[in-house]
Amino acid sequence: MHADLERLLSEAELGRQIELDELEVAYTSACAEVLRLEAEALRTQQRLNELRGQLRHVRTAVEWMHEQRTDPSATR
Repeated sequence: MHADLERLLSEAELGRQIELDELEVAYTSACAEVLRLEAEALRTQQRLNELRGQLRHVRTAVEWMHEQRTDPSATR
């Protein structure tokens, strides 16, 4: 999509007459791509946050297991 927009803008700068319907299609396609990428970024951020939460639990378990290994009486 980005390459298509770059090409279209370059051609316009070189003097090619861009038709309204061609410009509208490019604009609409670019808007759809932006929305798709933003949705993907939000999903990725949500997955990152979930993974961070899970890693906190795993880190706590690892630390607890290290404590148990070094001092088995810690749970008594």
